[in-house]
Amino acid sequence: MKTESSHERLRKLLAEKALILGHITLSSGSTSDHYFDCKKVTLNSEGSSLVGDAVLDEIQRLPEMPVAIGGLTHGADPIIGAVMMRARERGIKIDGFYVRKEPKNHGTKNYIENAPPRGSKVVVVDDVVTLGGSVLKAVEFIEREACIVEAVITLVDRLEGGGDKIRAKVKRYISLYTLDDFQEELETCKHTSKSGPHSVGVSR
Repeated sequence: MKTESSHERLRKLLAEKALILGHITLSSGSTSDHYFDCKKVTLNSEGSSLVGDAVLDEIQRLPEMPVAIGGLTHGADPIIGAVMMRARERGIKIDGFYVRKEPKNHGTKNYIENAPPRGSKVVVVDDVVTLGGSVLKAVEFIEREACIVEAVITLVDRLEGGGDKIRAKVKRYISLYTLDDFQEELETCKHTSKSGPHSVGVSR
């Protein structure tokens, strides 16, 4: 009996828990027949473990190990935590940071929490890429700290142009999955879905 790989298991979890099928209105005003709510996987105990391993595996394949991993809150937050814990288990030191959508209005008034030292090589992560705005904002602000973005790693690329924008900005763009990996589920939806409209408040 063939053993299911961790890559396929994570894909199945994303299909079962994160992929929402039906007529969906995004915050941009456009409509879609699918949406990925990846926090249902990244905040799931099994999913977090699989995500941490998968992202860390990609990081370890980079030519040089980054000193930190981060991204725009909130999509990146559970990924950062999962990777840091997995890294510690493997004897690897990697710190985390996250970029706020707005600076704190008190205290340090930081845009970036736990910003790496200037000149540090880092990886930026996010859960879903649609237009690429969340990733590009994180890249912009971490580069303002004179850090070097070695790679961007995301869970799912919806293949709506965001990936191309990211590739134009960073050295390496790695998406663990793309919309093409979920064609079976999308085709099933086209033939069987009778659900009414849904409204989703996030479009990245």
